[in-house]
Amino acid sequence: MPKLIDHERRRQELAEAAWRVIMRDGVGHASVRAVAAEAGVSAGSLRHVFPTQGEMLVFAMQLVLTRVRARVAALPPRPTIRQAVEAVARELLPLDAGRRAEMEVWLALFSAANAEESLKGPRAEAHRALRDACRWMIGQLDNGVDLSPDRDVELEALRLHALLDGLAAHLVYDSPATDPDWATRVLAAHLDSLRS
Repeated sequence: MPKLIDHERRRQELAEAAWRVIMRDGVGHASVRAVAAEAGVSAGSLRHVFPTQGEMLVFAMQLVLTRVRARVAALPPRPTIRQAVEAVARELLPLDAGRRAEMEVWLALFSAANAEESLKGPRAEAHRALRDACRWMIGQLDNGVDLSPDRDVELEALRLHALLDGLAAHLVYDSPATDPDWATRVLAAHLDSLRS
């Protein structure tokens, strides 16, 4: 009987190998050959899954979004809207080793998109997705309790987006040994400030 292969799992494993190369050596070294060696497969085997380096990098970038969306979808209900919004926002921050790796890869690929044409579309799509998520979060807070009525909803969505981007970058630039609790306190204080 032929061996069954989980193609989606294989794609993820190869993308994770690309992540390791990117985190260790940078995007410029994430060639098909280097990623294949990292994954312990032949370059031909990798090309069977990702015919081009660009396709491999795009999937590696999209895998970050896929994982973030899965974490957000798996969040249990919270007692209040304010707590639910904070829980979603926290999932967008690199508060543990796994999310830190995702963010390091994300920032590297986000920057590489300036020179890598295949990454420009996924970068723009991800930027829009985060902006839309921030609009959704502020919209949830605009419930007569958690957002002061004099607040500009669109401006607050833009501010939340900028805050999350900034916190994520600072968390990645901090030493991995630094306690990320400071970032969650900043996020909580910001969300609380929207009431007044």
